[in-house]
Amino acid sequence: MTAMPAILNLSRRGFAGALGLAAASFVLGIPREGRAAEAEDAPDAARFGAMLTIDGAGLVRLIVPSSELGQGTQEALARMVAEELECDWAALEVELPWADPAFANPFSRKQMTANSTSVMGYYTAMRTLGAATRMMLTRAAAQRLGADEGELVVSAGTISHSASGRSLGFGEVARAASSLPVPAEVPLKPVSEFRIIGSASVRKDLLPKVNGSAEFGIDVREEGMLVGVPVLAPHPHATFDLAGLDDARARPGVRAVVPVTGGVVVVADRFWRAKSAAEAITLTVTSSPIAGLDDDTIRSRLREAFTTIEPRVFPEFEKGSGFPGRPIMPDKPAVEAAFAQADRVLEAEYEVPFLAHATLEPICCAARMDATSLFVRGPLQDPESARALGARLSGVPFEDVRVELTYVGGGFGRKWGTDFVGIAIEAAKGVPGQLVKTIWPREQDMAFDQYRPAFIARSRAALAKDGRVAALKSAVAGQSIMAYHGRGDILGDMADPMSAGKLVYDAYAEPLRYAESHRVDMGVPVGFWRSVSLSQNTFFMESFIDEIALETRQDPLQLRLRLLDGHPRITPVLTRAAEMIGLDAPRPEGTGRGIALAYTEANFCAVGIEVALSGENLSLTRIACACDCGLMIDPVSVEGQISGGIVFGLQAALWGEVHFADGAPTAQNFSDYRLPMMMDVPPIEVALMPGSDQPGNVGEASTPAVAPALANAIVDAGGPRIRALPISRTLSI
Repeated sequence: MTAMPAILNLSRRGFAGALGLAAASFVLGIPREGRAAEAEDAPDAARFGAMLTIDGAGLVRLIVPSSELGQGTQEALARMVAEELECDWAALEVELPWADPAFANPFSRKQMTANSTSVMGYYTAMRTLGAATRMMLTRAAAQRLGADEGELVVSAGTISHSASGRSLGFGEVARAASSLPVPAEVPLKPVSEFRIIGSASVRKDLLPKVNGSAEFGIDVREEGMLVGVPVLAPHPHATFDLAGLDDARARPGVRAVVPVTGGVVVVADRFWRAKSAAEAITLTVTSSPIAGLDDDTIRSRLREAFTTIEPRVFPEFEKGSGFPGRPIMPDKPAVEAAFAQADRVLEAEYEVPFLAHATLEPICCAARMDATSLFVRGPLQDPESARALGARLSGVPFEDVRVELTYVGGGFGRKWGTDFVGIAIEAAKGVPGQLVKTIWPREQDMAFDQYRPAFIARSRAALAKDGRVAALKSAVAGQSIMAYHGRGDILGDMADPMSAGKLVYDAYAEPLRYAESHRVDMGVPVGFWRSVSLSQNTFFMESFIDEIALETRQDPLQLRLRLLDGHPRITPVLTRAAEMIGLDAPRPEGTGRGIALAYTEANFCAVGIEVALSGENLSLTRIACACDCGLMIDPVSVEGQISGGIVFGLQAALWGEVHFADGAPTAQNFSDYRLPMMMDVPPIEVALMPGSDQPGNVGEASTPAVAPALANAIVDAGGPRIRALPISRTLSI
């Protein structure tokens, strides 16, 4: 993933393909689309690859290829380029991208912002872009100054020749440099020489977000723009009857009521006019894939799945064989033998509900369509798929579909979906030639989400007389995200990683391990939710580890450390988090402390929580987190991501729950889906412990460990073992 890409010695046109973005196994060609062509044709700007231009004044403009959801990837990717380019950081401007193969993430080979892969995936390519551009600027300066390249020093956008005392700014040589051959080899800096990567500075997106100039999806506007508000059935494949259409059409400002997938969109000249007209329409469902579904039915179907649906095994993956590695199927006979020979078997059942994404910026997207083109602009995590969808829905050739990105006011996986993009495009088809911005009112946003699936897990541990854990086995029942989105076949007989990934921690080296999944076709629209499988499986695994410790009269921390067997990166963060929360320190009566860990292949995180319990009243007093995400491009953003992820995890652990009744979700607004307020969040202390000189993923690391750490702390305070989330089902918060 981080191998040095081969940089080809190409023509100036080919330079875009070579420098734009590349992974070890491929080099992308760069189509001259949209703004890329416009930027290249600017009179005083020289283009270096698909993303970088330098004008005559030395101003560097970088098109950042990924979406900016507040997580700081725009800042991080700009720092990677600037570090190697040696430009003046203050003279670097960043712009948001559009859908273009030029911007594909080398890790996924797709233009997307998901799974916390932006920093890891773009790291080498962006640094190479900066380094190669610097080398070309240096070569052009050497020719101008009549000096050897080795005699020149590049710093803060200036190329200096100390022997003669002369210097040239980037802008003076940029055009000449952009026509030079691309270097065949592009050496990168050693980590020890970094000045911008890892430093603390004000983020470049801070000022526009403070002064209001940053454009989020809900901010998109142009002269004559129309606004659409949807009226949707509780499932995209439901059938329905509509009443009140004539009333809606007759309302002031209404231009059209357009049929779309799953309902209609009322299009008007203003949002409130469209919303009030939409409220005049009554949608009555006549059939639905989730007809009759309610909370009791969901729970009973999940439990029945353990005996009625054949399980699918989830393998572990061989380390060091590439990503995700070669699958290794568990030794089922050995696991069964361990249980047969166990001194005792501990069993527990855990449950988590459907969860909404609850992004503070509700679902929105703008689209304009005419006979020959389609334009889409909005807060998207998957612009590549949005563009392909636009071509299919509109009939417009792919090359004539333009998809532009705005800032994203919270995504968490919801804006990875393209259902809302499709509805925006369908609405635009109803009023050709005009931009239509669809805005889902909060009621629509909450009730027509693609939810994190509900799951029930059954965990078993084979225990020896000395308390040793001989085997761990866990089975989970729930929906497959991949199957819902029509990609279940690519999994073959394997369990969906979005359901079963990390169901049993492979970092716990000592016991035999076995994980399996019962795929339940519930029909509820489901999708990716922050930390995906870890969002539920960390709760199952890390709660069960504490239950094993209590059953065998072992210290929960020491049991984890023994099971980790000296894991070089998890052990330090676990130990540090325990120290930060005072896990072994004396505590007043009614006070409890708990700990839990979560990890991926490149991020290792432990969360400790202290609570106070008085009867059924729970309060949180402290949270500590230690995290190793490797090299940190922007430590301030990393700490913010971790703290924000903890708050996100608190919501899910304490209150997060979407109820169903009569075949529809009942959540309407934040009154039905409570978010933490400032007074709900205790002090959070974060320790950053980089254990690698390569960057890891950080956006989802801290979220999943919150629920089990809380559950473990509640038991430590003398409270009940929480096996079903949210905790507010059992205690008052």
